[in-house]
Amino acid sequence: MTVRIDVLGPLRARVSDAPADLGGRRRRALLARLAVAGGRVVSTDALVEDLWAGESPPRALAALQVHVSHLRRVLEPDRPPRGAATVVVSSPPGYALHLDPDALDARLFERLVGEAAVAAPGEAERLLGEALGLWAGAAFAEFAGEAWAAPEAARLEELRLVAAERLAQARLATGRPAAAVPDLERHVHDHPLREGAVRLLASALYQDGRQADALAVLARTRRLLAEELGVDPGPELRDLERDVLAQTAPGRAARPAPEPPRPRPTAEATATTTAGAAAPPTLLGRAADLARLRAAGDQPGGCRLVLVSGDAGAGKSALVEAFRAERAAAGWTTAVGRCPEVDGAPAGWAWRELVDQLLAGHRADAELVERLGPLRTTGPTSADRTFWLAQAVTELLAGVAAGGPVLVVLDDLHRAEDETLQLLRSVVAGLAAAPVLVVASLRPAEVGADLESALAALAGPIADRIALAGLAEPAVRELLRRQGAADVDAAVVALVTERTGGNPLFVRELARLIVAEGASAAADEVPSGVRDVLRRRVERLPGPARTVLRQAAVLGRDVEIDVLVRLVGGDDEDAVLDALEMGVLSGLLTEPRAGWVRFAHALVRDTLYGDVPRLRRTRLHAAALGALLATGPDDHAALAHHALAAGPAVPPAAAL
Repeated sequence: MTVRIDVLGPLRARVSDAPADLGGRRRRALLARLAVAGGRVVSTDALVEDLWAGESPPRALAALQVHVSHLRRVLEPDRPPRGAATVVVSSPPGYALHLDPDALDARLFERLVGEAAVAAPGEAERLLGEALGLWAGAAFAEFAGEAWAAPEAARLEELRLVAAERLAQARLATGRPAAAVPDLERHVHDHPLREGAVRLLASALYQDGRQADALAVLARTRRLLAEELGVDPGPELRDLERDVLAQTAPGRAARPAPEPPRPRPTAEATATTTAGAAAPPTLLGRAADLARLRAAGDQPGGCRLVLVSGDAGAGKSALVEAFRAERAAAGWTTAVGRCPEVDGAPAGWAWRELVDQLLAGHRADAELVERLGPLRTTGPTSADRTFWLAQAVTELLAGVAAGGPVLVVLDDLHRAEDETLQLLRSVVAGLAAAPVLVVASLRPAEVGADLESALAALAGPIADRIALAGLAEPAVRELLRRQGAADVDAAVVALVTERTGGNPLFVRELARLIVAEGASAAADEVPSGVRDVLRRRVERLPGPARTVLRQAAVLGRDVEIDVLVRLVGGDDEDAVLDALEMGVLSGLLTEPRAGWVRFAHALVRDTLYGDVPRLRRTRLHAAALGALLATGPDDHAALAHHALAAGPAVPPAAAL
């Protein structure tokens, strides 16, 4: 089965060469939004924001799942029940469109244009003709007014114009100017201010022996530029006009067409891990991650951006602070700005903190300090204010970087509001040649639409994306020791590692319990701080998904999906699968093997289980007993556990 998606014109899909019915506008928009991402994962938050344009209904996530399920049925009609999707795939924290390299016409178009750029003129003409033949209208035509589609549509349109000009250039290079004229005349009519296209048309006319027509095109462009922009033609047009008048270069080949925009990378660039000095003693289990930060900092060239991601408590801030201290000791200028974890904070607060620190150690002229003033005082934001502030911040950082490398840290970027993100984009772009390293930490499950868009725009300068994993047992043992639990044995260390998933925050909280209540507390207690963090993550899910996850928690950390479906009851198996998918996307669940899900760590399961009222819990254990008897009666330990936990809901004889 082959799937092909066309976005260069009306959105169309073909499955095994047959047209596919994509459904209504919102489902079509979902497919187009994933196509815009070019194979990268789009978070569920970003999809909801984009598809409902900031006016999402209360059950938007559930509605999104319905649309995803519909697309999967249409694009993979032969996929077996519960078979893994291969086109619209789930990947925390959202979904991605996985297609063969040439199955999306926009990607095929970019490949053909790229190959034509290094091909001989005759082959280039063939490749460019094939590439331009893919267009059936404007890119993402029916979504041209959507903020998420407009930048990609504009990029592809610019690449189409460059391809048309390169096709004319190839025809001129093969000595066929007459073949280039018709398409160029239409091209220049539609885009009369593209001086490169005008030059090609005038050159083609001149080489075809139509000197008067060539001069007329040049004169018309001169008048248009004067009337519309108040400028004269560029030097290349002036040189060409002089040559035509003097008849000095009847066979001169046209100059190369402008370079097309570079395709966005479809895979994230990663820096090479290098061995370096040992991590500071306060940092545990992050030697490899610290080495990647060092490698990014040591890369030659201009401004780079490194993203450090992980769940709450994973140790992002500790890692970045260790790196900042190391670079400060090596003579770098460093500054840290934090995006507040509270609502109502002033716009651009993280940049205000950064600017204050930089000005404290760098002498800036009074005029620049005055231009930075709006950032350092509260007040309404506007596009105009943000633009001029970005220029001032860029100038400040460039001045600091003139004296040596600079490290800028943006902590909790997932909390950044629009002005902070706009400043980030503008500053990184404006410092392209400066020795500045920007390190930003974020929680992937809380990345919203605005941040998703900003990171897409910054794909080029991103030098590395470091996703923090949990600590291994040796680091957990040392962290327990530092928290006062020094006498625990290997079994307790393994239990803590298993229950926490190696999350440093959760390990510290369990260590406090062990110190206060003994090692036995590590087996089943959930510290209140951990419970609060996990409840916050659970509350982000739709109500039906939370209900299914709590029912799954009754079955244990590892859950067989068939048993859960029978436990939940009803005939809507898809609703259970949708709920589990939301759990996977949010990072609360993993999929260890086909037909099973697993809570990311035991504390997630224990928190959900503890939030089920006792009366309902006993009933659920009784229902779990029935589900197990119906699906796998040989697991006597599990049967006995649920029979005992059900209490009076199961007759004593049956429990015995």
